[in-house]
Order: sequence, then structure tokens, then C-alpha cells
Amino acid sequence: MKRLLIGLLATACSDPRGEPESSPSPQRRVIAPPSGTLRALPPYAIVPEGVGPYKLREPVAPLLDKLKSGPLSVRFEIPNILHSAQSRAEDGTLLIGSELSAGTATAMTFIAVIGSEVARLDSGLRVGSSKEEAQKFGVVTDDVERAQDPRMLVPTAVRNARLVIDKKRVAAIVLAGEPLVPAPVGPREKDDCPRPASTATAFGICLTGTGELVERDGDDLVVHFPDAEKPIARIPVPNLVFAAPLRNVADGHDELIAITRTTDESNQRTWMLVAFRYDGGQLKRAIELWPQPLYQLTSTQTRWIGAELRDVDLYLELTSRPEGIEVGGLLTTSRSERIHDVVTISPVMVPRKHAKPATPEAVDAGAPGAEAAASGLGSASR
Repeated sequence: MKRLLIGLLATACSDPRGEPESSPSPQRRVIAPPSGTLRALPPYAIVPEGVGPYKLREPVAPLLDKLKSGPLSVRFEIPNILHSAQSRAEDGTLLIGSELSAGTATAMTFIAVIGSEVARLDSGLRVGSSKEEAQKFGVVTDDVERAQDPRMLVPTAVRNARLVIDKKRVAAIVLAGEPLVPAPVGPREKDDCPRPASTATAFGICLTGTGELVERDGDDLVVHFPDAEKPIARIPVPNLVFAAPLRNVADGHDELIAITRTTDESNQRTWMLVAFRYDGGQLKRAIELWPQPLYQLTSTQTRWIGAELRDVDLYLELTSRPEGIEVGGLLTTSRSERIHDVVTISPVMVPRKHAKPATPEAVDAGAPGAEAAASGLGSASR
């Protein structure tokens, strides 16, 4: 009886499930590295060397092969004006320019940002920013040996960039050429021919060494001293687009340069240069031909690049060289009032006119339809 009771108690206290079973160990996960190449995502940083993964002077073919749209490249070729290939990346918001070449080592020569979200400068400046914002963050104003179309600004942080302004906003940011070294911070060397400060209606120039102001009055350029309202010269420049000072590196004084454009806008446009210098008490022609033809576009030529002449514009930049004035810049096309293409244009060298001390020549009717420009500084021409 006692043994039976012990057996019943042992049975009641035992676990009917028996010994606990051990859980199987979880399978070890092995994470393989991603296939392909990892790339940064927009917005990219715009720096002197390039835009995100797109770098100036690097071979363009390997990068284009990785684009979702494929390595599609379009030729932009007009004799004496364009000689480039252009590819579109980042859903068409970034343009890559390269040389026209059959080789695979063709390098990127320029990069143009035309979308507001794809890239920006460290300051936050981007396509769509206002002109006032660009000026607030800093633009170059002290490079006396360069002159630009006023619709094109140079940011101080990236001096090989150009901000294309349209309707008072940044319409494109273009990187081209070698990254330029920023101007040194600190006291600047003394300028032996300082320009007076520009005003809301006039820009400073140093023609005589004293310093003058130049105002635009229609198609006339009016030169006067900063402390005088009476003009010392009035220069007619028919079909004037813009005017600016440009330092002659040979003599250290400024020349007054002006860009003109013909009025026949339907079938042909011609951009020309006129330039004046002060010599022997007179304003004289500073270049051999007056006016000097620079670029000519016809409606037939612009159709080669898929654009109508009315939708094509040039943004010109001039650089003073010992041998003359180098002119270059950008060509843009527009669709639906927005920039669609940006291409760098081939540079043109304009030789300076050599002075003839024995028979000084004042500026006269050098341009078709122009009257005598100015008899000399010190008296108004009219």
C-alpha cells in the first residue's frame, strides 16, 4: 500500500512533456556587398573641380555609360562658334560638355546645372535663386582684366563658375576651365589706376589715370568725372548691348569696351565689339576693325542644333591679353521660357590697334551710321 502511494505521487508530479527540447539556432545571415558602384545622390555640391561625381577634365565615357538614359551625346557644331558634344544627365537637369572626338579619352570641358534641385553651392545658392541672393553671397568685382555681360556673374567661392541670370534669377550655373585660385585675403597691392566706385546708373573706369564714370543714355555712352555732371565725352554706339571697363595689361589703363548686336533678328544676328582708349588727350579706337565682328548666327545654323534663332542668346566674356582682347562665353537655347541648352563658345582674339604718335586719330564714324564719337576728354562732344 505504501509503495502504491509513492508511485502515484511520483506520476502526478512528473512533467508529461518530458525533458524540454532545445530551440534550433537561427540561421546566420550573410549580407553581400551591393553590386555596381555606389554614387552620391542629389543635391550635389558645386565645387571648383566639378559637380558631385561629375569632374572637369576627367574622361566622360565611363561616367556616361552608367547613366540610366545611356551614353547619348548630341553634337553642337557651328563653324567658328561651337565645337562641342553635350550629354544630359540627372533627368535632364545637368548638362555635360566635352570635346568632339572619336576617342574614349574625351574629357569633360564644362558642366552646366539647369535644375533647381540637382546641385548647389556651399552657400546654398542654386538655380532659381534671385540675383540679389547671388550678390549677397559674393560675386567677383575686382578682376579688372575681365569683363562680362551683366547677365553673367562670377561667385567669389568658385571663380571658374558662371551664374547665368535671366529675369533677375539664376537660370544656370556653369563650370568650365581650370579651377581658379581664390583671391588672397588681406591688403591688396596698390592699383596705380583705381576705378571710382560704381553707382546705380554708372560704372567706374580709369581711362586717364584720374578715374571717370560711364553712364548709358540709350545707345550713347556718356563719360564724366565723378564730381561733375557735365559730360566730357558722349560716344554713340548703335545697337548697344552692354559696355564695361577692361584693363589693358600693356599700359595699366582701362579701355572702354562695348558689345553691339545687329537689329535683323529674323534671319541673322551678329555680335560685334567696339573699344576705346585714351591717348594723347583723345579717345581713340583701341582695335583694328571698328566695329569688330565677333559671332554671326543665322536661322539655318541654329536649326542644326535644334533651336530657332529667336530662342538663342550669347553671354559674352572678355579677357585682356598682351596680344589683344579675347572674347568667349556661353551660348544658350530656350524652350518654354526656360534654358534648355548651355554650350561654351569658341574664343575669338581681337588684336589691338597700335598707336601712331605722329598722326593721332580720334574716334570717328567707324561704325556704320555712327557720328563722330568724341573729340577728346575735357569737352563735351555735343
